[in-house]
Amino acid sequence: MHFRELCNPMKWAVVAGLISAAIIVVWGQAPAAMETNALPTTSEGLLIDDFASAGQASALGTKWTFQTGAAQKVMVEGRLEFVEEGGRTRLHLTGKVPAGGKGAYLEARLGLEPQERNFDAQGYSGIRLRVKGNGGPYIVRLRTKDTRFSGQYYEATFATNGSWQDVTLLFRQFTSASLRMPVDSAALRAVGLAAARKGQTADLYVESIGFYREDSMYRELTPEEERVIVHKGTERPFTGKYDEFFATGTYTCKRCGAKLFESTSKFNSHCGWPSFDEQIPNAVKWQPDADGRRTEIICANCNAHLGHVFLGEQLTAKNTRYCVNSISMNFIPAAALQSSADPAEAGKPKTETAIFASGCFWGTEYHLQRAPGVISTTVGYTGGHVDNPTYKQVCTDTTGHAEAVQVVFDPTKTSYEKLARLFFETHDFAQVNRQGPDIGRQYRSAVFYVNDEQKQVAMKMVDALKKAGYKVATEVTAAGKFWPAEDYHQDYYNKTGKTPYCHIYRPIAALEAAAK
Repeated sequence: MHFRELCNPMKWAVVAGLISAAIIVVWGQAPAAMETNALPTTSEGLLIDDFASAGQASALGTKWTFQTGAAQKVMVEGRLEFVEEGGRTRLHLTGKVPAGGKGAYLEARLGLEPQERNFDAQGYSGIRLRVKGNGGPYIVRLRTKDTRFSGQYYEATFATNGSWQDVTLLFRQFTSASLRMPVDSAALRAVGLAAARKGQTADLYVESIGFYREDSMYRELTPEEERVIVHKGTERPFTGKYDEFFATGTYTCKRCGAKLFESTSKFNSHCGWPSFDEQIPNAVKWQPDADGRRTEIICANCNAHLGHVFLGEQLTAKNTRYCVNSISMNFIPAAALQSSADPAEAGKPKTETAIFASGCFWGTEYHLQRAPGVISTTVGYTGGHVDNPTYKQVCTDTTGHAEAVQVVFDPTKTSYEKLARLFFETHDFAQVNRQGPDIGRQYRSAVFYVNDEQKQVAMKMVDALKKAGYKVATEVTAAGKFWPAEDYHQDYYNKTGKTPYCHIYRPIAALEAAAK
């Protein structure tokens, strides 16, 4: 299931990661795509547009278009313009949605990159915008590589109050239209602002829009660090500070401080970049590179770009080479790690662990690892009576184990209740000892709680679902020994670029009400 090596360690290439999406330009030709390292990013987010650019181009180099959807042959009238107000330029969307028929809307839409590729926003939590509306409800719509038809999109609604206001919408708040999968924030194509209520008069001003992070603790990056870490660039070979560096200690993520590699795993590959043959468990994620040939590695905590991983080179006994940009890392000497005054560890939030089972652990992990506040996920086996079980053994349905996912999360950024809610909202908890086409007790729905507080949260959700009329087959059981699964099962969908076949996100109102 792993990707094969496609380049010799003595060769190198500078790979500039380009954010991308599709756009139809109505005001003339779109400008050339901006260099990705020129994008206005901060530790808290990335600006899409503040309408200050000449020629009405967004910060991404694309332009807004006015889109309408007819309702049973009734035309929708409206207008998109840029107005000067208070010394600032703002986007202004006006129009009237017909009172009759279905599917009518008017929308200001922006492609996120002129070259019709995917815009990777998985390092962000959602959309933030500053708006002033006429008191009506408006919609933010996202389109991705999965939205192939005009009636397919993801949307989240926000209310306006006649005054300027800041609106934040998490990606997980977006619900799908005519799609059976959650929004893929790593493959965005366009963002839109729409009015779609029957008979609605639209009058919306927008001052700024962008992506944001819930976590504001990321350190500020220099322009060169941003080029590599945020925009997936590559530093020149043999220039990094850690290329010929072999002190004893731990390498950490430059952006968030998470531990990535121990010095004991570092070796000299003579390729021009620091090389490691093993990561700290669950510290580094693998995913297909945008070039379609290599496997990219990113920080599991903050999605910072680190470099690439190669297999089969026979350079060490582990036959793996993590090829990492020096600029993506910091180094903490062993002596500093042993000191209680270590600044890298001071004030670092504690983590908590949760364990969920909902059928094939590939799909369970897919949704949980994308939740804000999740640090790492590990698929494995628990709830049975066999030590060190293998996948083949568990598949016999004789070990008692369930395919499960162990989630490590930051309680300052999310809660066990939010994760448990996502667990219920991404599988069919009414099925007994199966999930979709996967049949057997190893595919049961179960919450394995690690303390009484988690048990109470899980039971509260089960009760809320039953009161709402749902059949619930989910078992709520004390956690036992968790056995990590084989390497090829870990991070499966990120490695393969595929999506789950029977885990589909759908919001459940009963759980939302129970959380209030």
